[in-house]
Amino acid sequence: MAKKQVRSEATTGLFGETSRLHVVQAQFQTAQEYSFEDLFAGFTHCRALTYSSSLSIISHVGAMTQDMEVIFGREDILNDMSKFLYYQELLVKELMDILKPTALDDAMRQKIDSGAMRFFVVREMISHEKMFLLENAESSRKRIITGSANFSERAFSGNQNESYIVFDDDDGAWDFFSAKYERVKASSTMHIVKEALATDEFSLENLPVFNASQSPSVLEREAIPPVILVRDAPPQPTIITKIISQKTPRQYMDLNRIVASERGVMRLDRKVALQAVQYIKSSSRTETENPTEYVSIDAPSGTVIVSGKQVSLEPEESAVQRDVQLLLEYFDGFKHFRGNTMRLMRDYFTFMSWFYVSPIICDIRNAALARNEEPFEYPIVGILYGKSNCGKSQLIRTLLVSMFGQEGFLEKDWFTKSAIAGLREQNKRYPMVFDDLDNTRFNSHAIAVIKDDYLALKEYPAIVLSMNADRDTFETEVRKRCLILYTDASLPDHTGESRDLAKQVKRIKRDLSTALYREYLRRVLDALNEEKPQDIVGFSSGILCEIFKEYAQRTGTELPAWCAPTSIQQYSQQKHDKIKMELLELHKYNPDAWSVKGNKIVLRLDNDAHGIRRFARDIPDYLVSSRRGDMIIFYKDYLEEFLEASFGAQGLLQRLFRK
Repeated sequence: MAKKQVRSEATTGLFGETSRLHVVQAQFQTAQEYSFEDLFAGFTHCRALTYSSSLSIISHVGAMTQDMEVIFGREDILNDMSKFLYYQELLVKELMDILKPTALDDAMRQKIDSGAMRFFVVREMISHEKMFLLENAESSRKRIITGSANFSERAFSGNQNESYIVFDDDDGAWDFFSAKYERVKASSTMHIVKEALATDEFSLENLPVFNASQSPSVLEREAIPPVILVRDAPPQPTIITKIISQKTPRQYMDLNRIVASERGVMRLDRKVALQAVQYIKSSSRTETENPTEYVSIDAPSGTVIVSGKQVSLEPEESAVQRDVQLLLEYFDGFKHFRGNTMRLMRDYFTFMSWFYVSPIICDIRNAALARNEEPFEYPIVGILYGKSNCGKSQLIRTLLVSMFGQEGFLEKDWFTKSAIAGLREQNKRYPMVFDDLDNTRFNSHAIAVIKDDYLALKEYPAIVLSMNADRDTFETEVRKRCLILYTDASLPDHTGESRDLAKQVKRIKRDLSTALYREYLRRVLDALNEEKPQDIVGFSSGILCEIFKEYAQRTGTELPAWCAPTSIQQYSQQKHDKIKMELLELHKYNPDAWSVKGNKIVLRLDNDAHGIRRFARDIPDYLVSSRRGDMIIFYKDYLEEFLEASFGAQGLLQRLFRK
């Protein structure tokens, strides 16, 4: 119903067919010179529909009248959501500056608090009408001011070429213009709530677009999700538009990840509005300021604070059920990938198990260090790497949304040894994610960060690094400290499947809540009060599978094979699979590079010392006897056990055992 109505208005306009215009037949009587005070003096109520960003006259008119209402709009077309939101931010901030409490007397503040001074902003850029409706409640005087003038000090100063048409006590004109004003207000405006103006600090939550439920719109009164019509057309070349298009802040960009759109129509229900606010805040953080992406947990009391607000660990069962179904659907999408998809889903569930428990790992590591134990069994750094389009970035984004309702990636430029210390303190336990990290930055900074085992912080976050397959080796010191998962499965981005899955993932992230994670945290914290786990992956995956199983049984759903408890031991057995596969392929396609010398096996890559060094960094140290130039010399027994194969006297693999 809402969709049909919006399309109708987009096609025909608010006041009739686009091919027909409303023309007011008027008769010239006289022309006189008026000052601003002359025009507005003697009236107690003012309603204004204007399209100016100059607001200095607001307080002047507010002081002259008992009741004032203003609808603000734009003369040009805003052709995307980022500009629409940025326009609202500029408008609210300018109103805040003009109406800030320090600049107002008590009478003006009382008007705002009591609702005698109200402000609205248009939702649809479809009307260029400018009018002022003035009334005197006692004398019944009525005045309409219309024409080219905006509601600005400059417009009423007489210093620019403006034309005004005034109707005094004309009932026909009053009925016509008043009806037009009320129709605009009722069907296409958003309320600028008084809380947005009665503060010294701008708040995203108070943007009109995110407070649509407090608007008097007919659509909202009927509980229909607010609709934002953002025209699919280039903006008119006004100076204001050029300024906004150049300076639209980064945090407003890419909102299409959160807000669904169809043919220029964007629908914002309360849940999507909340996610949009969280996305904008997350995107607006800097290297030194972090207002939204931090988590603090007191395990003994079960208190969880996310971005300054305590989180309830008693979610509704129906919400948990919904999240379980959505994540099962999300993982099922990996069946459409090319490659070892079962291994991909299993590895990604292993990562999910580690990622979900990561805000607790600092407690477990600190306890281990207090017992003089090495913390290697509790990795605080996770690395996802593999082919392009293997879904690793979207996996992290989806899991973050399911945990905290926001994505929260950090700028790659912030990944430096010096910056990480400050970012850790800011995030507390909120995971620090650096996506698409390149080799240069990894080699320059990652080793020092990863090898920093003894952090003198009570609360600190896990670090996640997402990398493409060009990072093909990791030193032993890195491997033993990190959870590292590699995938060679991917989805070509030119296929219809890829486009369909992208839409599916967008919908899943939009519908996900944090209910599953809050239920998970409650069970984790209860279990930690009894004992500290030695295997955090096994501990976490067991609780996750327990929740998935309970809710799957309620719907008669059979859990997929990937959704089963795993362990750090199983991960350890698989973490060298990539180098194992490469060694086997090297033997298959270049058997002459191998030879057996007694109880040693020699791999020689003639004139390729660089290739040998690359392999050597990724091969477990216990397999290697020594390295010499373009050779690696292996212990024969250890290498055969590692490759699950037997080398003959000539260095040929005689048989290959598969589990």
